[in-house]
Amino acid sequence: MSFRNIFLFLLVSFLSTNLIAQNDIELESPALLEAKVGEGVVFLVKFDRQSNQDLKLTWKSSILDANFDDQEGEFYWKTDANDIGLHSVFFYLKDSADQIVSTSKTLIKINAYESVPTIEMEPDSLESRAFIKLLQGEEYNLEFVATTTNSSNEDDVILNYIWNNNTDLNSIDQAETHIIGNRLLLTWTPSQNQASKKYFDLDLIAVDNTNAVNRRKYRFQIVSQELPPRLRNNVNDSYIITADQKLDIDFSVNDPNNDPIVYSVDIPVNLGAPSIDQNGIFSWELSAIEMSNISSYFPLKIKLRAEEADDSKNFVEKEVTILKSDKNDPPSITKLSNLSIREGYDLKRRIFIKDNNHPISDLTFTLENEPEWLYVQQQNGRVFLMTDTIGFDIVKADGIPVQFDVLFTVTDPDGASDSKFFTVTVNEGVNTEKLYEQLIDYQKSTDALLVGLRKQIKELDSKVQRNQRLKKGLLFTTFFLGTFSATGSFFEDHTIANKSIPYAGALLAVTSSVNALAFNQEGKIINLRGRLEDVEKSIVRNKSYLNTYSIEDENDDELRNSELVNRVQSYRQALIEQRIELRRLEDEYRDLNYVQRKVRKFNKKGKVDNLRWNFIDKI
Repeated sequence: MSFRNIFLFLLVSFLSTNLIAQNDIELESPALLEAKVGEGVVFLVKFDRQSNQDLKLTWKSSILDANFDDQEGEFYWKTDANDIGLHSVFFYLKDSADQIVSTSKTLIKINAYESVPTIEMEPDSLESRAFIKLLQGEEYNLEFVATTTNSSNEDDVILNYIWNNNTDLNSIDQAETHIIGNRLLLTWTPSQNQASKKYFDLDLIAVDNTNAVNRRKYRFQIVSQELPPRLRNNVNDSYIITADQKLDIDFSVNDPNNDPIVYSVDIPVNLGAPSIDQNGIFSWELSAIEMSNISSYFPLKIKLRAEEADDSKNFVEKEVTILKSDKNDPPSITKLSNLSIREGYDLKRRIFIKDNNHPISDLTFTLENEPEWLYVQQQNGRVFLMTDTIGFDIVKADGIPVQFDVLFTVTDPDGASDSKFFTVTVNEGVNTEKLYEQLIDYQKSTDALLVGLRKQIKELDSKVQRNQRLKKGLLFTTFFLGTFSATGSFFEDHTIANKSIPYAGALLAVTSSVNALAFNQEGKIINLRGRLEDVEKSIVRNKSYLNTYSIEDENDDELRNSELVNRVQSYRQALIEQRIELRRLEDEYRDLNYVQRKVRKFNKKGKVDNLRWNFIDKI
């Protein structure tokens, strides 16, 4: 027998022996185990020991503090907080020649313990008892905040509420409820009717990104109290009455307890029939003769009073000075509208004032309860409400507009005046400097992310191409050997070709087995590559949306475009979602066979972090 035939015989015998050994002896261990942090991981590795007493059981793993009893086949590992993630353990059966005859692999996934969200109320001083006591007629501003230890992002917690165990009851009287992410804002002025009902329940339900749920009940007790009436409108300290002109003073009130109100006026004269009606409107009209007859009484002081009909101890009272004027008409505010302004802007709004006796320059103007950036300015006989450029520290992070109720008063040199309330609403503005920084930062983050992502796609693509080339080579070998074996009958007896036919048939079987089993993860690689390409397309598409806006610097007016602002916010959310998806794909990548081999190799060198997709951290 020639040397070539001997070599083929030995090769086929070796491969056949190993395949038979692997098929005959089965090493069993769990494919996947999951455990929580702090738990022990215990399992047995089994094989037919009685029939294979000459075989030796060994293991290999990157888990440093795990223990394995090779005699009993028992694996044990006590986990801690540093072990969260996926770990691999490999087991081998070796013969007396230290050759591997069977292998098994176990994946161990260590999960963190999940905790339910917590719900806290501010101010917490009201929670000193089982019932949160609220006084009727008082305004309360309460805030409820839900947090979770399962995430550092407050947007991962969602808060909802139920009033009085009724899912159809969205609100109650005298209460405004706003939900902003993980916070609930409650502004409530309990009414007399609510005080009679006495008890109210508010259930808060918090759900975090792990679907952990917490439900907390807050119980309110409304305490009834007697409150004095309150003026509906501002009442000046002095008014001017002119002959043959009716003077009206609105002294109407609100009663928190809805008790009936009795109005009265204390005035030292009765000419002109001074009176106050049941609606709280004081009226007085004097003719020129009547005013002349009581001229010595001016300046005249009157006392206006509103009291509860059933309890005179609850009242509101104000002393007003009335001046007389034979020809002076008090100034009049003819037009004063509410103001609405946005952060980052300034404002100039004209006030229209009429005075028949004095030029505008002789009048004085005052504001009460005004914000520091609001002021009055006269320009060329006109009066304007002016503001400086509003900063970006007015509106809170929840974006709810801030309102100021301001009293504007105009007074002439004789002391006559007119007043009106108006509202200044400040809406959330666009901080162009901050938005520009975010825009540049997101673009840089995206560029760095795309570089790393394309590198990873290229690696997977190269792996697929390499497998395809290997597969074609094995298919060709299988075809060649099969043909060679099938044509054996055409060779003459006792020739080398005829004698080689059995060995070619054996090699054909071995080659076919390798061809069938060597690429069992090719589908996973192709699938992973495709999903990475989908993420890449999504990132490129989102980036192209931002690139449609031409922004020169932080002062570019295009930054005030509400569509661009929404684009930037949506882009930020998309980056967060893509980061989560890429971390999930990274776990699948590290589970591939050829990557596992890299992990073991890099573990030995202490450079396993080099295999991490660090480009994800650029987001």
